[in-house]
Amino acid sequence: MRIFITAIGGFLGGALADHLRKRRHEVTGSTRRTMELGRPFDSTVFDRQDVVIHCAHDFTPGAHDCNLAGVKAWMETAAALGVRRQMFLSSYAARPDAAAEYGRTKHEIVSLFLDRGYAVLRPGLVTGAGGLYGRQRAALLRTPIVPMLGNGAQPVATISLGDFLGAATRVLEGERTGAFNLFYEPMPTYREFVMGVREGKTTLFVPIPLGLALALTHMAERLRLPVPVKPGQIRALVSNESSPWHSDLAVLSNRRTLIPEP
Repeated sequence: MRIFITAIGGFLGGALADHLRKRRHEVTGSTRRTMELGRPFDSTVFDRQDVVIHCAHDFTPGAHDCNLAGVKAWMETAAALGVRRQMFLSSYAARPDAAAEYGRTKHEIVSLFLDRGYAVLRPGLVTGAGGLYGRQRAALLRTPIVPMLGNGAQPVATISLGDFLGAATRVLEGERTGAFNLFYEPMPTYREFVMGVREGKTTLFVPIPLGLALALTHMAERLRLPVPVKPGQIRALVSNESSPWHSDLAVLSNRRTLIPEP
């Protein structure tokens, strides 16, 4: 297959490209330098492509309109040029009542793709050597003191990079459509997640109320201090307790359990 990946230089876009090339697909893509959301672009990049995988996202606060209009323009242009299949990389956090702009934006874009009969992936936090997990891991390893909300029982949706790539490939090569939620069940708690990252290291958990946690992370952002989580991630962590999603990973991987592979 001829596959075009937006944000091919990112953590997941790059990993998908490498994985799909090893499976003998012809893969090309765009970077922010060659194709930026909300800006004019060369539509010929979609010529003769079999599939377009949309991984690009502008994380700038207030970029909701740019993301929505930009991805929609790329999707519609690719369709007009004859691209029959498209896939959107969404997030476990994507839902209409998401606490953060990121989740709400992703949810709106998901609707565009599902209405057109395309495929959508909603992965949890993808664990690997890069991306959001890589930044969180580095922050958690800087200090033994880790703040947590209450007793740290909030669930964390995670999936390894290898399992994410395997599931994405089965959706792609199986020509599946619809939305697929990719994360392990049962989900680890935040406390368990941190202990896994800091395995073998002494860890001092400091329980703090939600309001104080948000205030402190907002202050840390303004002062550009390195902290494990952002305010939006704290809100998303709390909202995980009422998430509507159930994982499709077992069905896609043909495994009876949803625990990480060694």
